[in-house]
Amino acid sequence: MDEQQQRILDDLKSEFSGELRFNAAAREIYSSDASIYQILPLGVALPHSTEDVVLLCQYASENDVPLIPRGAGSGLAGGCLGRGLIVDFSRHMNRILAVDEATVRVQTGVVRDQLNEALRDRGMYFPPDPSNTAVTTIGGMLAVDAAGSHAVRVGSMRDHVQSIQTVLANGTVFEARRYQDVLAIPEPGVEDELVHQLGLLLQTHEGLIRERQPQLIRNCSGFQLRGVLEENELDLPRLLVGSEGALGIFTEATLHISPRPEQRGVALLLFEDIESSVRAIQKIIPLQPSACDLMDRRLLSLAREFDEDLSRLIPEQAEAAVLVEQTGYSERQVRDRLRDVMSAARAIDSQVYVAKECYDDREVDALWSLPYRVVPLLTRLRGLTRPLPLIEDIAVPPDCLHEFLTKAQRIFQKYRVTASLYAHAASGQIHFRPFLPIPNNENSQVLESLSRDLYETVFQFGGTVSGEHGNGLARTAFVRSQYGPLYRVFQEVKDLFDPHNLMNPGKILNDDPHLTIRDLRINPDPKQQPSSLVNLQLNWRNEEIVDELLRCNGCGSCKVVNDSTRMCPFFAVDPMEANSPRAKANLVRSLVTNSLDPKAFSTDEAKELADSCFNCKQCHLECPSNVNIPALAIEAKAQCVNANGLSRADWYLSRAHSFGRLGVAISPIANWSLGNSMMRWLIEKLLGISRARRLPRFARRQFLKTSSSSKRQNQDQLNKKANIVYFVDYFANFHDTELAEAFVRILDHNCIPVLVPKEQVASGMAMICAGDLDAARELAEINVKVLSEAAREGKQIVCTEPTAAVCLKEEYPRLLDHPDALVVAEQTIDAGTFLQQLHHRGELKQDFSPFPHRVVHHTPCHQRYLNPTNPLVELLRLIPELTVEEIEKGCSGMAGTFGMTATNFEKSLEFGSELILEMQRSDLEFGATECSSCQFQMLQESSVPTLHPLKLMALAYGLMPSLKNKLTPSRNKRLLTT
Repeated sequence: MDEQQQRILDDLKSEFSGELRFNAAAREIYSSDASIYQILPLGVALPHSTEDVVLLCQYASENDVPLIPRGAGSGLAGGCLGRGLIVDFSRHMNRILAVDEATVRVQTGVVRDQLNEALRDRGMYFPPDPSNTAVTTIGGMLAVDAAGSHAVRVGSMRDHVQSIQTVLANGTVFEARRYQDVLAIPEPGVEDELVHQLGLLLQTHEGLIRERQPQLIRNCSGFQLRGVLEENELDLPRLLVGSEGALGIFTEATLHISPRPEQRGVALLLFEDIESSVRAIQKIIPLQPSACDLMDRRLLSLAREFDEDLSRLIPEQAEAAVLVEQTGYSERQVRDRLRDVMSAARAIDSQVYVAKECYDDREVDALWSLPYRVVPLLTRLRGLTRPLPLIEDIAVPPDCLHEFLTKAQRIFQKYRVTASLYAHAASGQIHFRPFLPIPNNENSQVLESLSRDLYETVFQFGGTVSGEHGNGLARTAFVRSQYGPLYRVFQEVKDLFDPHNLMNPGKILNDDPHLTIRDLRINPDPKQQPSSLVNLQLNWRNEEIVDELLRCNGCGSCKVVNDSTRMCPFFAVDPMEANSPRAKANLVRSLVTNSLDPKAFSTDEAKELADSCFNCKQCHLECPSNVNIPALAIEAKAQCVNANGLSRADWYLSRAHSFGRLGVAISPIANWSLGNSMMRWLIEKLLGISRARRLPRFARRQFLKTSSSSKRQNQDQLNKKANIVYFVDYFANFHDTELAEAFVRILDHNCIPVLVPKEQVASGMAMICAGDLDAARELAEINVKVLSEAAREGKQIVCTEPTAAVCLKEEYPRLLDHPDALVVAEQTIDAGTFLQQLHHRGELKQDFSPFPHRVVHHTPCHQRYLNPTNPLVELLRLIPELTVEEIEKGCSGMAGTFGMTATNFEKSLEFGSELILEMQRSDLEFGATECSSCQFQMLQESSVPTLHPLKLMALAYGLMPSLKNKLTPSRNKRLLTT
């Protein structure tokens, strides 16, 4: 922290009720967004209230500190980046304050989808629909006058705002609204004087505004002056919306809400060439669709590649798709309107194919998710060129669309550039993503020249450089070219509101002609090995880490919090930027590019950031770009451990396998100790394990030393017969030996010989998750040596613990630089998937006895990562009279050893609160889950028995009648019955 940062902190900390952060890690993760830009800020402020924002503005004005407001940080133009103090509204100022029949009052950190979810029961919604509404905040939407596919029908943000609570640069706070008689002499006061001066300015330049700011369906370039002053009435929100925080900071807003459409219908039309699709759109627009979007063949190819349902829906020869929506008062009316659309399309191209037509709300929403799911998939493409969001926000008059796209294609050909195309065609809004090399100082001139040539063509058609994503750093340099003499009026407006240029300076108005390429994101060089720059802790092969970091474009999809996703448990409970998965990528990128001193990993802030990931893998599974954030987070943790060492609790729990031998040897004493309140208090004080956590009993004997295991350990006899190797892992070996017994008996029952190597040790996943990679490597080396010969012979390595399978498949190749680690990974499979494959081949016996019970099943995160089809649920449903209910309540929050520590216990319960609550239902007989730690959480506040599904299968097979004793409720509050 330098002198200025320390002074700001000292000056503000006594009055500012929010949080102020000036540490290196925080500044790095706020230095980028979803754009191609990066600027290291002075610091970060997270206000709690409007009063906090007023204090910041007053202080900034007195001390010449720029303020840059920020919402989700999902913008594509770099609008929330700057060298001043970032003001993040998403952390605390995210409440819905009041709702009435026609309006809603919100703080600007509210997420748009969460607002609409709150309005759903009222039959109302907030219409503007930019693409990333699951994370986009209302403040961000106000900043850029956001719109979306339905803008042609519902308009943009400025059409839905009644008033905005605004804080000016000097700290004056007022409710910006519509004002009457603004040209008359004003009453004394900052607000009235400001509005009066603005009115006079707009009146003076009325003709110039009308001439230079033509009416477009979409335009958010520059300050929107058209329509602000109408016959002595001034609509101030109309100006402020789209001003990108350059005129004032928004803290609250009153928004107009609308009734949900009574009936909707959508049709997906496919064309064999892009030209026919565009000409068809020109015929469709007069039919007044509520939305009409265009996708090119590159997006359709991605849709087919990454979605099986879409691969069946979209034929390979399709070159373009048009998604059209009509609304009405009845399904019949909507069907008639869509029929007219199809007739218009067929009049242009008789070969047009209607891939899908739907009228049910759920199906309509699912079809509209097509472009929102597919466009982000562009970033999955690997290689030295990437689809860059640079010229992605052009808008032209819709009737010029065909001619403009033809000329744009010639420009791309001139630069030998390929670009994807997605357009809100009915609004004339075009999103190009040119495939270009990762921008740097050597090739940036190409970006600038391409932009300039394309924008000159846009201006010829009376279009705009920015339709809905804002000017930011990407397009501000072209605002002067678009508006000519009106640019000077923009400067006068800025001077009225922010005379010292402290409100998001450099956005919309900037004298730097090369701003578009000035602050490009610092990316690792694909030609240079990262290991030559920094001491990496994981075994990153070739350019793997560079590729992962380049594919994280900062889109913010990892900040989604809803019932249809699991990522990220940390962010869902505590939605701050440091908890987001992308923060881990940004932290490691800063390390690899040398923009962050490795010494920063010795700080508490860097450790806290790295520790906000427990390797559940859900962000990797659900990330549109498929970035392996968990691996990057492990690298960050390992850097912290390398600098600081392990905590006492992490050291002990990650080595539980070592203490497990002693626990089994003295199991009566050990289990008594774990069940005794005084001993648990002592264990918490000495080892850091929460006394409130219910813990598993130690078995009387390790499974690997039982007779059942011993007869399967003779490799000479079994090697030729056994096709699988059983990897037992810690929990089934030291605690739940009945699980291991159940699995081998199921295999015996199905005449499948199995080898159980006695030399195997625990997987080491707990060490990996703690960042203790040197110790984890020792275990990995042992297991790879034990398992590799069988793996090379084609034997499958089967794990009953999903986490063990993930460890062998995913983590070992990054721990060990040895080909055998890859062989073992390739041959590893979880027990559920192994048995499911047997069943699908018709080789699994189904002689189950009737089991007239009802079980609720929780799918663990690692099982979901390995096989999202829930294989053991499918097999449980083969058991006669057994009813299986799947419960999707997100991550259990236990995460291996994470939820065992006293430090994390309460947080773990918060993460898993919905699952814990579900397990307290009065109608439950028993639960099931594949993961041992999820089982701990399910049993933490419930006496309902919870078992591994394999035990239920063994019981139904009649192989282990003793398991019936496990179906009775447990009364011990400190020990678990597994």
